[in-house]
Amino acid sequence: MSKYQRLHPLVILKKSISWSYSFVLILIFDILRNPSDGPNWFFSISIFGALIAVAIIFNAYRWVTFKYQISSTTLSIKTGIFFKREQIIPFSRIQSIHQESWFLFRPFQIIKLTIETASSGSKVENTILEVVPQSTYDLLEKLRLGKNDIIDTNISQTNEQHYKEQYSVSLNDIIVFSLVDFDVLSGLLGLVAAIYQFSNFSDKYLNPFLNKVVSSGLLIISSFIIIIIVVTIFVSIAKNIFKYYKFKVYRELDNIIIERGFFTRTILSVPIERIQAIRTKGSLLQILLSIRSVELLLASGKKSENNENTEDTTFFLFPIINRRLLSTKLAQIIPEFTETLNQKEPQSFPCPPHYFLFSRFHFLGLFLLIPLFFWNSSSGWKFLFVILILSFTLLSVISSIWKTKIQSSTYYEKGLLTIKTVHFFILNEYLCPLNKIQSISISTTPFLYYQKLGHTTLSLKTGETALKIKLKYLSWPICENIKKCCSPKIKKYTLKK
Repeated sequence: MSKYQRLHPLVILKKSISWSYSFVLILIFDILRNPSDGPNWFFSISIFGALIAVAIIFNAYRWVTFKYQISSTTLSIKTGIFFKREQIIPFSRIQSIHQESWFLFRPFQIIKLTIETASSGSKVENTILEVVPQSTYDLLEKLRLGKNDIIDTNISQTNEQHYKEQYSVSLNDIIVFSLVDFDVLSGLLGLVAAIYQFSNFSDKYLNPFLNKVVSSGLLIISSFIIIIIVVTIFVSIAKNIFKYYKFKVYRELDNIIIERGFFTRTILSVPIERIQAIRTKGSLLQILLSIRSVELLLASGKKSENNENTEDTTFFLFPIINRRLLSTKLAQIIPEFTETLNQKEPQSFPCPPHYFLFSRFHFLGLFLLIPLFFWNSSSGWKFLFVILILSFTLLSVISSIWKTKIQSSTYYEKGLLTIKTVHFFILNEYLCPLNKIQSISISTTPFLYYQKLGHTTLSLKTGETALKIKLKYLSWPICENIKKCCSPKIKKYTLKK
C-alpha cells in the first residue's frame, strides 16, 4: 500500500454504539431513582439523545482525521488536523497482532486489530486499528513474519497455512464450567445492592414484593430460591456461551493463538516470551469433578481476571479441561514449559504441616460474638449473626488446614519451579520458569525466628504490578535450599527478619 487510507466508515457506528452502552446505564439508573416521574424521564431521554449526537459527531471527526499506511517495513499512522501526530511502527517492534470480529460486521469481512509493540523497559504498548478489512490483518501478519515478497500481490489469492487446533471447548464443557462458575452470582448480588440504593424503586416495588414472598410461607420461599438458582445457572451458561463459543487454541510458530467469542469473535496472538507462568486453578467442586482451569500469566498490560481482552495479564488458556488430559495438552501447546516435567528425580522441598500456625488467626473472628451479648435486638437477629460468624470461622479453619496439607514446591534441573498453594478453597498450581521470577525473599517474625521458621515469597511480573506467590511456615534449611536453587537464575534475592 503506497497511499494513506482511512478506516472503514462503519467505525463511526461501532464507536457510537460502544459509547451508548454507558449512556444507557446512566439513563436506567436515573429512571430507577424516580420510577413514577414522567417529566424526569423525558428530560433524561433528551439528554441521552444529545449525548448520542455528540458521540456520532466526535467519532466522525476521528474517522476523518485518522489515516494509516502499510509499507514493506513499517506501519505509519497519522492523526489530527490542527495538531498533527505521526506514528511509525517498524515491523521488527511488533510482538503480536490480535483481531476481533463484531457479529454485525462479519458479512462485510471487517475486523478490529490491536497491535502490540515493544517499548523501553519491556513494556508493551497497543496500537488499535478499529475497523479495517480482513486483508489488512493478513498483510500485517505476513510482513511481521518477514514475508515481504507479498507486498504487491493479491492477498486473497495467497495460500493460507492452517494450523490444527490442539484444544477446543464443547457446549457440554461450557455447561459444566457454568455450573461451577460463581462470577454471575456475585454480579447479581452486586446488582441487587445497587438497586437498593434507589430508595423510590426499592420502596415502591422491590420491598413489597419481598415482604409478600416472606409472608407466603416456607413453600413459596423455597420456590422463590429455586427460581433464583435456576435463573442464575441459565445466565451463567448464556454468559459463558457468549464468551467461550467455539473456543480454540493452537500453536503458530512462537505464538499461541486463542479464538473465542460469540457476538465479538476475538483471535488473540500470545508470544511465548510474554508468558511469565502457567496457573492451574480448581475450586473444591471442580476438584471433585476432576476438572481444572488453566490461565496464562503475562507480562505488561492491565490485570483483569474477569474482563479478558488484549491488555489482560491473566486469561484462560483452557477454561475447562479434564485433569487427565491437562499434561498432554500443555505438552502439545507449550512444550517449553512442560518438557522438564518428565525429569525422573526432581528435587522436592518438603513443607511440613503446621496446623496451629496456619489456623491461629482465623479464630479471631470469634471475638465478634462478644458485642452480640450487649446488643439490644431481637433474638432472631442475634441467632442469625452467631450462625454467620461461626460458619465463617469454621470455613476459614478448614481452608487453612487444607492449605497447610497442599502447600508444596518442586524444582526441576532445567530451570522450572512448580508450586502448589490454596487460597480459600481454590487450589492454585504454578509452573514458573526461574528466569521469569523477578525476586525471592525470606521473611520471619520474632516468634517464628525462635522456632527457625520463615516465609518464602516469589514475585512474578504481571503488568504494572507483581504477583506474589507465598510459601508459609517453612524451616530455615528449606528456605535456604529454595534460595540456593533459584537465586542463580533470578534477578533479586532479599532476606527480611
